[in-house]
Amino acid sequence: MPQADLPVARYGVVILIDPPSYHYFENRFFDLTTPLNRDQTLRPNAEMKARLEAAGYPVFTADMLESVRPHYSHCRFDYWSLGAPAAQALAYGGANVRKKGVALFEPPLVKPDDYRNVERLAGDFAHVFLHNTEEDGYRCADPALRAKLRRLDWTNRNYLSAPNESPDSKRINRVALIAGAHFRRAAADNGYAIRLAAINGRGLGGPLDLFGRGWGRLQSRSPLRSAWWSLKLRQHAMVVGAPESKTEIYGSYDFAFCAENMRMSGYITEKIFDALFCGCIPIYWGAPDINSFIPADCFVDMDEFGSPAGAIDHCIAMTPEDRAAYRQAIRRFLASSAFERFNGGFHAALEQIYKVPDQ
Repeated sequence: MPQADLPVARYGVVILIDPPSYHYFENRFFDLTTPLNRDQTLRPNAEMKARLEAAGYPVFTADMLESVRPHYSHCRFDYWSLGAPAAQALAYGGANVRKKGVALFEPPLVKPDDYRNVERLAGDFAHVFLHNTEEDGYRCADPALRAKLRRLDWTNRNYLSAPNESPDSKRINRVALIAGAHFRRAAADNGYAIRLAAINGRGLGGPLDLFGRGWGRLQSRSPLRSAWWSLKLRQHAMVVGAPESKTEIYGSYDFAFCAENMRMSGYITEKIFDALFCGCIPIYWGAPDINSFIPADCFVDMDEFGSPAGAIDHCIAMTPEDRAAYRQAIRRFLASSAFERFNGGFHAALEQIYKVPDQ
């Protein structure tokens, strides 16, 4: 990037964002044209960058520090880790670098080291965002460090360019499950196994349709289970779709099977919102406190039926009036102040730390 094109640091502060993977380096974390921007997942990042820079705070991915440092030689660099491994965040540093904040997006099941290091992160950073502040999934014994912990609301914004609902008459009275083929972490008490149970119970000739990548491939980390599932799907002639977007699917189905990767207080990701935005009724498994954030009449709680199959059978048996009542509740929630915390999400919380005005 030519030095003349760099944004102005009006307050002598440059913001550095460390993304969850090197794939997002060199500002690709904000690039809406990259293939990484599936289902507009990078758009909140791009909007945050634009708003911060309009307010006078240049924003770059953290790998670009040394390339932009000469232009901002008299500035302070605020470092934020947004999903980078805890060890990487703790090791980051340099002249005029301030450890400003860290956000743990993945749960302990996926990134256990992040949660083993919560106290160290709180010692190094001014703000630590995680899915709950009740020590569910981690421990932080020091009261002074616990005071730095903040709840992370996953940013969920409705970017659909078309109306987000199809008429009931055009929907398929079936359940859509969108998930990649993940076997290595599947255990009885987590979402990976719950998804497999849903497919096994109601997807093989039943009312559940599967969409996602990797289901027909042999996986080196889980060769036996991936081979078994590949043969099982083939035996039952189950075709696994690969949609261009979630909207394409959820906009045409009555129900979506939405299981978080694990059960943890406050851990509510994009999964349920992707369905809600399309007027697709979610069958939900995950956060035990989901009702504190999303009204119970907006989704079907899988736990009330004891199994994925029980919840799916209940949904398929719904009357048109039942489905219409759920969709009315969904519209009401998305138009309410209760949804605003997710529409703003973590991105708005970061902006507010720099007192970026609402627009």
